[in-house]
Amino acid sequence: MIAMLAISEGAKRSALAQIEAMGIDRIIVFSKRPSLTGKSESSNSASMIERYGLTQRDRSHIERMDNVDQVIGLFDVRKKILKGLTRTNLKLIGCDINFLNESPAFLEKGRWFTPADFKNNVPVCVIGKNVRREMFELGDTNVVGEMLRVDDKVYRIIGIINNPYESQYPEIGGQNDMILIPQTTGRAFYKDYAFYREGRSSKIIRVEFDLFLVKVNDTAYIDNTAKRLSGYLEKTHGEIADWGMVVPFELLKQQEQTQNIFTIVMGSIAGISLIVGGIGIMNIMLASVFERRKEIGTRRALGAQKSDILLQFLIETVFLTSLGGVIGIAVGVGIARTITYYSGMPTVYSWWSIGLSLVISSLVGVIFGTYPAYQAAQQNPITVLRSE
Repeated sequence: MIAMLAISEGAKRSALAQIEAMGIDRIIVFSKRPSLTGKSESSNSASMIERYGLTQRDRSHIERMDNVDQVIGLFDVRKKILKGLTRTNLKLIGCDINFLNESPAFLEKGRWFTPADFKNNVPVCVIGKNVRREMFELGDTNVVGEMLRVDDKVYRIIGIINNPYESQYPEIGGQNDMILIPQTTGRAFYKDYAFYREGRSSKIIRVEFDLFLVKVNDTAYIDNTAKRLSGYLEKTHGEIADWGMVVPFELLKQQEQTQNIFTIVMGSIAGISLIVGGIGIMNIMLASVFERRKEIGTRRALGAQKSDILLQFLIETVFLTSLGGVIGIAVGVGIARTITYYSGMPTVYSWWSIGLSLVISSLVGVIFGTYPAYQAAQQNPITVLRSE
């Protein structure tokens, strides 16, 4: 029971922590490539240029909405990041100066960007912890100050960030796999387009922003804000499905409901196991009563009352089940820790659950031990001794 509840609670907290890390006071709006050809810039270049997704105009309008505190913009430069001749899954991302403050990541080493880095388009970058592991040697832990080449540009690493929750943003992935550069530097170096090869033909992809983190002032009205934002994007982007939206607050509530159902199911399974165990205890005690008939008859013949026999067998049953409960607690905690050690999956057990398990095991002894104890007390000493 303890192991099952620990696994359930650990899974619940882990899932909720990942969602909370995305920010329950935020609305995440992201660009996605539509299934149909996007809006072209001219009829002559319809087969060469594809433009879609969020724009600066969208950002300016969203910032003026009620209940919106600020909008953090990110864009994927869409450059191949190579280690030697091997392509990696890392992303080069242009970000706002406030991105770190509005994300679950923290600065592990070095520093974050300064206003001067943005103003002067300085070629500096802050990398995620996975970038350090993938792009540098295993023993080289302090890479702050090193140079990192991306395509034909070279960036100086000024900091390393770590997102302990490993949360992912739609379309662009997690922060631990990002090479972050000032947004102004990204615009100066790469504009807002990238070359994309599709089969034998090439296209120019133009996306101004890949992600907006829309922070709201009051989560009580986050649903209304999300509806207004969705209505605006549907109106301005027309039939082109080139954007999506995630509301972590709604995901959190849905996940809590799902996890509560999961906990109930796990608790029900544990309850059925207790009933089965209780029936087994009752059968064992009934067998014990049959085998100890001589003892019962002798005690009754010497003056023991029915209540004495009843209390004796009841105490024995409660003692055995309580001892089994203590052993079960040790085994349950051991199983939970073993799962955490070998699989890395978090398990959470609380003192109240341990106390509850011990109380339940004692109650099982009382409930399923009463009938055998009653049967023992009803033994006729003359009949029992004659049969022996």
